[in-house]
Amino acid sequence: MKIKEGGFVFHYGDDEIVVYQGRRCLGSIVALKESSGRHSFRLGFDARRTPRSYRGRVVAAQALQVIDALKRQADKEGWLTETLILRSWDEKPQRSNNRYESPD
Repeated sequence: MKIKEGGFVFHYGDDEIVVYQGRRCLGSIVALKESSGRHSFRLGFDARRTPRSYRGRVVAAQALQVIDALKRQADKEGWLTETLILRSWDEKPQRSNNRYESPD
């Protein structure tokens, strides 16, 4: 199944959703359910025990878009690993709050 939304094309597979922007493949996202019961998405390569989750496939695709742009810029300009980490921290997309936070 193929869905177009927010300037991205989502190709649904068995386990994951492959994200394209135009003809460029940005990567994949995986659907999951938060502890609150809400549906969200994680990036396909995020294999941590508690991965960063995104509410909405477009938000997850935007995160892939930022990561792809940083990878291309790092390759083009020959950045050191430390430079890439610093730049990625500056461009960090928002994550969904899937944990309870007390209002302080």
